[in-house]
Amino acid sequence: MLVGVLRQFPSTTPRARARSIAGALLGLGLVASASAACTSDSTETTAGSDSGDTSDASESDETSGATSGSSETTSDGAMTTGSDASDSDTGDAAPVYEYARGIRLTSMSANQGVAVDIVRDGVALPEDEYSSRLVAGRYTLLRAHWNLHADFEPRELIGRLTLTRADGTRYVDDFTVMVGGPSTDASLTKTFSWLLPPEEVVAGMQYRVEAFEADAATAAGEVSEPPPVLPLPGPGALALHTSPMRMQVTLVPVLHQLDGCEQAPVITDADVKAMREELEQANPVQEAILTVREPMPYTDPIGGQANGFSPMLNALSMLREADAPPDNVYYYGLMESCDGYPSGLLGQALGIPSAPLPELAHQRVATGRYWGNGADAAETFVHEVGHSQGRYHIACTGGEAGTDSSYPHSNGRIGVWGFGIHDHQLRSPTRNRDYMTYCQNEWVSDFGWEKVFDVIETLTSWEMSARAEDDARASAVLIGALEPDGTSTWWTARGSVPAADLTPGVTLTLTGPDGARELAAHHGLRPDSSTYNVFAPLPDDVARYTALELRAAGELLVSRSLEDVRVLHERSR
Repeated sequence: MLVGVLRQFPSTTPRARARSIAGALLGLGLVASASAACTSDSTETTAGSDSGDTSDASESDETSGATSGSSETTSDGAMTTGSDASDSDTGDAAPVYEYARGIRLTSMSANQGVAVDIVRDGVALPEDEYSSRLVAGRYTLLRAHWNLHADFEPRELIGRLTLTRADGTRYVDDFTVMVGGPSTDASLTKTFSWLLPPEEVVAGMQYRVEAFEADAATAAGEVSEPPPVLPLPGPGALALHTSPMRMQVTLVPVLHQLDGCEQAPVITDADVKAMREELEQANPVQEAILTVREPMPYTDPIGGQANGFSPMLNALSMLREADAPPDNVYYYGLMESCDGYPSGLLGQALGIPSAPLPELAHQRVATGRYWGNGADAAETFVHEVGHSQGRYHIACTGGEAGTDSSYPHSNGRIGVWGFGIHDHQLRSPTRNRDYMTYCQNEWVSDFGWEKVFDVIETLTSWEMSARAEDDARASAVLIGALEPDGTSTWWTARGSVPAADLTPGVTLTLTGPDGARELAAHHGLRPDSSTYNVFAPLPDDVARYTALELRAAGELLVSRSLEDVRVLHERSR
């Protein structure tokens, strides 16, 4: 089996303390690169990658060519190879090789989860031509593709990546691979590939790729003109989004107490790690922060409910309001039921926020089955939190309700090659489906990546300022959950109802001895549910009223005493 070897060499910098680069590159077959090769002539053959190859990677392609161990880089750029950090006194320069013969480099891609072309036809692309945004401080896979001359003889070649930081220090990474045919998207050993640790993915860095002979004595043919370098005009600048990008989730174990049974998930550090890594792989973040709350007692049945997990979501929403976490924190319930589950139901979300606004924090609530461990719970977790981020379903099986009609790829396909920054696995653009479908082989699409990008950036920015939360806490919303059997549950929370979310023809009227007040309201189905959400702004003079009436197109839907409403927003301010 041919094995791709990762080798790293010191740059010309003084002695420094080395630190580990986590996640040494594993052998994969993955990212799609740019579309067209450099101008060809009669001595070249066209690479598969430059023909738009989107074939699925085989099992062996995804796991072959592994490199073992980790590498170290120093804060000032000195680099060593090995598994332990050490001092370096040498400051040796990277070895000098001859340019590879019979090969021309054509294109490059960067992949933090979804593939992004950064060099096409030898020329670095400007940021406005990137298909997706890239995040500073996140693991990044860079790949370079090639064309071969017709008389090329198979042999090992070295692909060298040189990063020049803003302070002039360099990061040099050599990748040795057997080259015997066209480069292809579906195999790591058919491209030059480098995995950058987060600390090297920084604003102001420039990149340059060169192909060298591993053994000049075995080389045949001529060096191409221009030589095998990318970008051709000179080093390229990798456009990076430098804002902090984080997600914060509170995991809530549900303590189910029913008919003498008491059962709750015991969430371990390994569970949290599995769920965190799945969330980080699917979202453009530097980190996801997951914390485990004390269990929430829950005494209603779970299995066989016609309204699914809606009663559980009501309880979780009330819990979130009582806890009064920051507005950017998602709440996610994990359950192990005493009486089973509604048929076919894995998880649900309370709502789909229409915009990343602090006043919609009460909708950042979802729940799902625990399945005995975090790894098995992770896919449902990412899907349901996706709803809480504002994402709708993507059509795939035909069973998805409330789908996003703007999705650009057929049958829920992800559209570009995907890469896991933690599991180092390749995802095919045709075999894998967006995580908001009901299909298997779920991954994030380029569409999904961009859909949540601004949401994550906005919610993270609230950590830097208390103003957004102060504004949200100054108002309150009346929340109702209307079940198919005619029952309803009502409570209050911090927040408000954006004008764009109000449902035409729906009114909520507050009545009392001194008169009535009519309010516009939102009335819509929950995701994956037959329960209707009602959101209405709560007026400051609500104490004047004693009852509420909800109408849609003049028809009375609900009439309740305000004594039935759990008032939670006042204690959470």
